[in-house]
Amino acid sequence: MKEPVKIISDSLVKENITIEEVIEQVENTWRWYGEGKVIMPSKITLDMNELGVHGWFNSMPSYIQDTDLAGLKFVGGFIDNRKIGLPFIRAKVFLCDPRTGSMKALMGGDWISQFRTGAQPAIACKYLAAKTDIVTIIGAGAQAYAALECMRRTLPLKEVRICDIFPEARKNFIAKFPGVPFELKDCDSIEDACPGSDVIITLTTADAPLVRDAWVGEGALLLTMGSYTETDEEIVLHCDRLLTDHIGQTLHRGNLYEPAKKGLVNEDSFSATLPEVIAGKKAGRTDPKERILCQLVGMGAPDAAVAALVLQHIEENGVEVPEVDLA
Repeated sequence: MKEPVKIISDSLVKENITIEEVIEQVENTWRWYGEGKVIMPSKITLDMNELGVHGWFNSMPSYIQDTDLAGLKFVGGFIDNRKIGLPFIRAKVFLCDPRTGSMKALMGGDWISQFRTGAQPAIACKYLAAKTDIVTIIGAGAQAYAALECMRRTLPLKEVRICDIFPEARKNFIAKFPGVPFELKDCDSIEDACPGSDVIITLTTADAPLVRDAWVGEGALLLTMGSYTETDEEIVLHCDRLLTDHIGQTLHRGNLYEPAKKGLVNEDSFSATLPEVIAGKKAGRTDPKERILCQLVGMGAPDAAVAALVLQHIEENGVEVPEVDLA
């Protein structure tokens, strides 16, 4: 018996799927999850810092009925990678036959992880933003770049404010978007950038209250996407609606972890999950004046679904890829 496994590089991934397809597949997966067509436990984190290794891994398994594949996203963050020219986030995606356990593909997951992350705020704004004229993005790294790439394809934008502690990072970020039909503003102060924003997105590796309650105006949507604290507790407690992509993960990771640990936030604090909203089971925004905070801590199922679509394209188009026999 043979078990041929396709080895699909990050560059092959990019050649066999478009950003628009990623956005659509992420939205599909959230809908499927809301409809009960996805099995996905909370992610497991391996944090190696206590033994002097400055990095962590998340193990994120899922089964998606509509792709009929079981998948595992294995992704981590490595703070020292910047010194050697590697991305902070590194990922791999495994796809398996759910009935036999045979592996179908091992896929480079860096690009998938970056643009799955980027697709999230574009989709969240579609369902939760009152408007998207003025958007503030805090963080100017690869995931922030992917977020704006996805948002400019799907949303009407007039002004995008870019914040980062490194001026060169802001400058380089803005230079990646020449000729866009909206204004890009280089902002060195988060306090000045947030007021008046329709959408505020935090995409950083910080562990600090970057966004204050007083800076978030009426009708604003605040999307926190980092792994640690990024806002003060007041906005968490005073927002009109609190949503997330996955409640179990949100209570143990990201911006809401500390309030949850203190007992200030629990399962009943959430108006809905975004998958429930997309599936039409619960309401998202109910009033244009609501201040909504939505934590998008990240789910493994969308990555597996995007990887499944890449594999489908490769097989349908007869693309030659290396294979190994695991039998």
